[in-house]
Amino acid sequence: MASDLLDVHVVLDVQTPTVPLNLGNMAIFVVGPADAGTEPGGGSTVSEGETVLDDVVLTSYEEIGDLGIDLGTEADDIAKGFFAQNGHGKKLFIYGVPNSLDASETTKKFDLVCGDDWEFASIIPGIDNDITALSNGIEALGRKFLVLSGSGFEGDSADTIAKLKTLKDAPFIENTRTLMIIGTDKDAKYNIGALVGAIGNKTPGSVTWKFKGLQGSTPLNVSGAVVKQADDTHVNLYVTKAGKAQTSEGLTLSGDYIDALHADDWIRAELETEIQKLLQDNDKITFDATGIGQIEAVVTTVLRTATENGIILIDSETGMGKFTVTALSRDQMSDADVASRKYNGLSFEYIRAGAIHDVTIHGTIDNI
Repeated sequence: MASDLLDVHVVLDVQTPTVPLNLGNMAIFVVGPADAGTEPGGGSTVSEGETVLDDVVLTSYEEIGDLGIDLGTEADDIAKGFFAQNGHGKKLFIYGVPNSLDASETTKKFDLVCGDDWEFASIIPGIDNDITALSNGIEALGRKFLVLSGSGFEGDSADTIAKLKTLKDAPFIENTRTLMIIGTDKDAKYNIGALVGAIGNKTPGSVTWKFKGLQGSTPLNVSGAVVKQADDTHVNLYVTKAGKAQTSEGLTLSGDYIDALHADDWIRAELETEIQKLLQDNDKITFDATGIGQIEAVVTTVLRTATENGIILIDSETGMGKFTVTALSRDQMSDADVASRKYNGLSFEYIRAGAIHDVTIHGTIDNI
């Protein structure tokens, strides 16, 4: 995706209460020795200063064996799930993170690698401090996602519903860019990679994250009451509906739709890349109507492509995407901006196309 080392900065102001290019690549942050630690809330068994994994970028699951890397059981399961899906992303980043009781090493590592070419992150072991640090880091960045899992939700009982309710107490529960996928206990980590591998690399705007099958994963056998509670908690389950194994929803923990945020990331990354190319491929972009028009044309082209991909709503009357691009003239810029060759007078607005996730049909039966 677009590097942070660009001369183009796209700021998206999403008009809701929430705050490329290959957007299907994934990263696994492995804290301390690969097999150390417990589930969230259980505390860490890792001591500070212990050996951690070397950073590596994988393009296939087989490379783990070829390179003689020991990822540990949990990270290996995530990698296996990711590469088992048709059309998965091209790269899987592995980051070794020294253990720190205050998660400062996790924050430091994220700050170092957040500009790398990955869109989805996972972290093991699942220690609360490290999860929160990575979740908050991604939230502050305003792009990318953290994908979590959970275990102990296989029961079809009041205990399962109660456990789902307790997730609302997590310190990162309101973060718009953290999501959770829950399946059977044996597939807990596998599903993290499988979810990203199955959907993340598809063209943003063309797909929703609900109704999707995960190769190699077993669906939960739970009741509608459990699924409803999961929906209320904004947790995605892997279950069977109408005889087909599928994801129960496509939400982040804040209740935002994954596909909408993923599409926003695509637009921002595409704009950054295409405008950067415009600046690089021309001897000079003049600070006048001609140069500003060239930038405006690039933005319009990207938004038209976003419309074709299903990101932006199409006006039923005009057949055009519901977006506007506004470009201020040189005369409307401050003397300081003109002198420093900074043009910040272009803005755009669009309406998301959205998707249908639930259907209610009303019928009438007449007595003859």
